[in-house]
Amino acid sequence: MRDPRNARTDELNAIIDTKLTALVQELEDANWSVEDIAVGIQQVLSRNWLDQIEAMRRARAAVPDNFVSDGNEG
Repeated sequence: MRDPRNARTDELNAIIDTKLTALVQELEDANWSVEDIAVGIQQVLSRNWLDQIEAMRRARAAVPDNFVSDGNEG
């Protein structure tokens, strides 16, 4: 039996692939090169999401496992 989490990830990846393919085709029709499109997508993902996700991962990793918040950290 397949892991339902992997099936869900596969489904998400298929949706993203479909939408990115449509975007790339639309931009190619507007005379953008595939290389420019791919680099642009990578830059936007990095700047808007991946950098923030990585920062959150580092922040979570820096908090001790036994940390209990008293609500006054900020």
